[in-house]
Amino acid sequence: MKMTTRCLVLLTLLAAMGCGDSNEGDGDTDGPPTDSALKCDAVGWCTTWTADGEDVTDAPPLTGGTLSDGLYRTERGIDSTMAWRIQGKSILVMSPVWRNRLGTWKVEGDRLIISLTSACSSSKDEVLSETSHYAFALKGDVLYTQELDFEDMPIMGWRKVKSLCDENASFNCKERDCACDMTTNTSLMGQPRCY
Repeated sequence: MKMTTRCLVLLTLLAAMGCGDSNEGDGDTDGPPTDSALKCDAVGWCTTWTADGEDVTDAPPLTGGTLSDGLYRTERGIDSTMAWRIQGKSILVMSPVWRNRLGTWKVEGDRLIISLTSACSSSKDEVLSETSHYAFALKGDVLYTQELDFEDMPIMGWRKVKSLCDENASFNCKERDCACDMTTNTSLMGQPRCY
């Protein structure tokens, strides 16, 4: 009986420890950013696919909103390729040839502020200190942004996607050599070009 009681007490203590509350990387926008669970190589990407360069004319007023965790990929407003991985207070900014920048994001009023502190790529890792400010809004599964640090920046449409290599009418291969590779939790160092 003593042994059974000791085991029950031990199991109760372990269960209580395992159910603790942690705000590491939660998506709450109040207060300072918390530590992130994202690593610079959490997602890697190499592609020749591009977004449509057509102007975004259907964006709602850029008055802010609530960002949720996930992958956001450019689809309109710019004829190049970029993606963001948002997880809690961390953000991974991805370029299409195995180059990432990692940092934090926060919302102040109706503005999105992204502060990048490190970068990793297929050839090197480095320390950064970059901050960008955006007007933004959300409509359905599309995030609309306009960078405020430079004049006359276009409004960009970013679609929330399950995979960076999901092709659709706005994001696809417009080149002769088509390629799209995505990795998760794999070092970008030494990754070969995908095209």
